[in-house]
Amino acid sequence: MTDESPRPSRQDRNEVRGAAGVASEAVDIISRPVQGTHEAISGTVFGVLRRVGLGRASKPVQVMHDGISTGVYAAVRGISHLAGRGIGAAAALARPGEWRPVTGTPTGAVLTGAVNGLVGDHMVALDNDLAVPMTLYTATVADDDPHAELPGDPEALRAVVCDHPERDLTRLVLFVHGLGETEHAWRLYGEASAGEGYAERVASATGATPLLVRYNTGLPIADNGVALSLLLTDLWRRWPEEVARLDLVGHSMGGLVLRHACHHAVRTGQPWVGAVRRMIYLGSPHRGAPLAHRVDQIATQLSRWSRSLAARSGAELAPGIRTWGEFLDRRSAGIRDLVAGVSDTEVPLLAHASHHAVAACVTSSAHHPLANALGDLLVPVDSAGGAVADVEPLTSSHHFHLLNDPDVHEHLMRWLTAEDEQAS
Repeated sequence: MTDESPRPSRQDRNEVRGAAGVASEAVDIISRPVQGTHEAISGTVFGVLRRVGLGRASKPVQVMHDGISTGVYAAVRGISHLAGRGIGAAAALARPGEWRPVTGTPTGAVLTGAVNGLVGDHMVALDNDLAVPMTLYTATVADDDPHAELPGDPEALRAVVCDHPERDLTRLVLFVHGLGETEHAWRLYGEASAGEGYAERVASATGATPLLVRYNTGLPIADNGVALSLLLTDLWRRWPEEVARLDLVGHSMGGLVLRHACHHAVRTGQPWVGAVRRMIYLGSPHRGAPLAHRVDQIATQLSRWSRSLAARSGAELAPGIRTWGEFLDRRSAGIRDLVAGVSDTEVPLLAHASHHAVAACVTSSAHHPLANALGDLLVPVDSAGGAVADVEPLTSSHHFHLLNDPDVHEHLMRWLTAEDEQAS
């Protein structure tokens, strides 16, 4: 990846065609473990019949059953692929403006973000138009369109960001969402904040210009970090004013992406990293997420069981177990990367910035015996803190409360309004 890497916008991609491709792929992915389970059960039944001496009588029935079931599953996948190609071909013939991008609505963007989180790397490999490109947005004051994509043209960019004279263009705050999310996630639980997210509220309180990023969370975390670093360098060249201060806020995976972005910027001398003052992590699994680790363990165990059964009398069950293991193995590189988190040695905290974190837990006290074991249901308390010294607890809350919570907002205000001085 280079500084000149193209950044396609929604208008450059045929998202209807991409959605059709995702749908047909989903049918293919889901049907295979279902077929494997069906074959495992039927194989077990016919295996029992053979062992009790009815093998000869049951053989024609098994041949007919296997032929019909194989044909049915193949037909389902074939029809799905044909339908996907048909819809894609029809969408390709449409002229610009005849259809609205799938991600042009909050609901479409949220669904697309979730799909990218699950299989985003696979979508990129297939060149699917619904694969999310990394894009920067800024908060607006319009309720029907709370975020506006930053244009590539410098003059158009100036027109967008200068539309808010109350905002200080020399000070930026960047918000980076987590796995399966989009920039819309920051407005979750809006009833607790009068319908606003942190970006809007921080802008009102500090005058800073808020920016939000949307990215493909299914890609490797390190790759997203590099892409963000280069994207910010591109923004630095086009921004209307010289930026004096940049603060970074990441939820969950977003915090890890920010660490990788800063590490890349330091190693390669990107200009923006010198302006970073505060880095804030909201439930970021610096030391890994147990749930991702459990999925990894299950996939590995299913693979072992299938090999073991294939070598023993239970060979009929092996295909079904193997296909479910293969199904879990289709999870994205982004999910896999959450197993280990980020190495403090390989990707150290940015030295000249101050670092702060909020660690949520479902228990009523951060000192409860089960606080760390349960964490926020996805990330343990010690992982959410990692090597960060300043960690604030958020009790009786789960992982997604961190996206828009009054207590978290108070912490953000305290950290972001502190005197701008270099961390020691």
